Amino acid sequence: MFYALKGVTVVWDHFLQNNAQGRNSNFHVADYYIIHTVSPYFMLCPTEPSTWFVPGPGTAGKDDPSGMSRLTTGTPLRFENLTVCVHTNAVEFHVYHCILGLPFLRQGSDTFFYSNHHVFTRDTIPRAEDPVSTIIAILDYLAAEAGQHLSIQPNTFNQIMVLGYPNLAKPPCCVWEYMEEEQKKQEVKFDWF
Repeated sequence: MFYALKGVTVVWDHFLQNNAQGRNSNFHVADYYIIHTVSPYFMLCPTEPSTWFVPGPGTAGKDDPSGMSRLTTGTPLRFENLTVCVHTNAVEFHVYHCILGLPFLRQGSDTFFYSNHHVFTRDTIPRAEDPVSTIIAILDYLAAEAGQHLSIQPNTFNQIMVLGYPNLAKPPCCVWEYMEEEQKKQEVKFDWF
């Protein structure tokens, strides 16, 4: 956890207070729910429009959340993508602080929300930048029922449909996931050695 040390917490808190934008920009580090996401920066396709995909609950909820623990509009969220940190040798660490907005679209098993942008950084030492996307895709079982009235549309964000489940999709693959798949195919192809 990047907030394990008190000094690190103070640095991020100071960063938030100096760089946060929008209403309610006086949040502190402890006010945000940490959620591990798939960052739009390293998705192979599509590049625009792009979105932050939430494949699991993180600290904001349980694995099978009840209605009381689902993500609702107005919740302060901190999206982290640790896989980017791992695959770029800790050069990049994508963190997006925002407030969850209103739902506007449903595709597969995801509900898409707008977000009120506070701070985004791509560096392990925080430096404020403009995010490439302020759209958030949250699995239906993690999101509040606010978007349940929306009709389900065909997938346009290159989500991977789960076989046997017509309304269940995984987030789009990152660049390195495609590379890993290609390597596996080549290993199988030359397995006769």
